[in-house]
Amino acid sequence: MSKKSLLAFTVGAAGALLLGYCIYYDQKRRSDPNYKRKVRERRQKTTRLTPMSMAGVEIRSGGQINILHDPFELSDHEIVQHYFQNEIKMGEELFREGKLDEGLIHLANATMLCAQPVALMETMKVALPDRIFNMLLTKLPEITNQSLSAHGISVDLPLD
Repeated sequence: MSKKSLLAFTVGAAGALLLGYCIYYDQKRRSDPNYKRKVRERRQKTTRLTPMSMAGVEIRSGGQINILHDPFELSDHEIVQHYFQNEIKMGEELFREGKLDEGLIHLANATMLCAQPVALMETMKVALPDRIFNMLLTKLPEITNQSLSAHGISVDLPLD
């Protein structure tokens, strides 16, 4: 037997063993009494997190996102995280298109949802040009007041 045929036989045998193990493991997983329940829960969780069916977030004309529920009441961390990431992406895209005011609104929304807004602002200070960062600092209290009043929370933050 040559080295090539021995190597081919070894690789083939290893592949067959791996395939056999995968089939065995899949059969064992599917024979679990709770398998169907777990699959159903996973599918419900996945469909709930798709952008169009995500509860609590509505995309209005012009690309602006409206929070239908109070973000402070959203208990599902994954929904809040998805919304936060979406706001950052929308802000970046609008900056690339030259729509600074709309991009600042999205970054301000992301800052309001962030668990560590100081760290986020430090990151934005490094990542954004000074002019845009200063615009964000001046616009942030205004947007925060608008968002809070839209949700029935009356807090007057200073605008300067």
